[in-house]
Amino acid sequence: MTAGGHARFCPGEEHGKIVFLTGSGLSARTGLGTFRGPDGLWAMEPETEQAMHAELLPGSLPMLWSVWGRMARIALEHGPTPGHRAIARLGAPVITQNIDGLHQAAGSEIVAELHGSALQAVCLGPECRWRAPVEPGAGSRAEDHGIPAACPDCGEPTRPDVVLFDENLPADALELAVRLARRADLFVAVGTSGVVFPAAQLAPTAKAHGATTVLIDIDPPPDPSLRAIFDHIIAEDAHEVLPDWERTLNQVGRSSFLDPF
Repeated sequence: MTAGGHARFCPGEEHGKIVFLTGSGLSARTGLGTFRGPDGLWAMEPETEQAMHAELLPGSLPMLWSVWGRMARIALEHGPTPGHRAIARLGAPVITQNIDGLHQAAGSEIVAELHGSALQAVCLGPECRWRAPVEPGAGSRAEDHGIPAACPDCGEPTRPDVVLFDENLPADALELAVRLARRADLFVAVGTSGVVFPAAQLAPTAKAHGATTVLIDIDPPPDPSLRAIFDHIIAEDAHEVLPDWERTLNQVGRSSFLDPF
């Protein structure tokens, strides 16, 4: 059932251009948790939230490597959830606020990572283009995660490739996200209400271009303004809703043996 008590919305054959916007709620089952709210990372570990401010670099690098290295390790060890796998099997492009790489691990081919990736490292030098894949470990040094502390190309410190407070989102990822939102005929936000800018512009953009908009969140925010953004609010577990959608659209049986988590 949806939040209004009506039959749950399900895409139909008329929806040929589905686009997903995903947030931390989709990955919470892996143990990564969410960021905002009373039980979120920022509230439970305020020193971690403080380290996310770009102005504190490079002094905050040990905390960044510890936090994002741990998250990358959890993601790799757990792997994609049923929700990630269902989205991949639908073949739909994804705009994500997550940094865990789980959409790619599930098989999604088009993924706009608005907040970067904890599975990649980059150079702190603003003009340097060096990057390398992270091998997540445990510790607060770059070397603990398979990355040299100093950039091999220019000697500047290295850092996780995640977007911090006061930093701009990657221009190419944001451009792709806007382009996907404009061409969608069904825009689905999962595990995020998308109320934080610039992601907050995506659902309204899709709606303005004629898309049906849907929010799937087991505990959607009570903000009544969401009703103006989303045509349907499904207050259920995305890991049940999305596999149901995928089975319906792809006309497969109800076996879920591929979804062990």
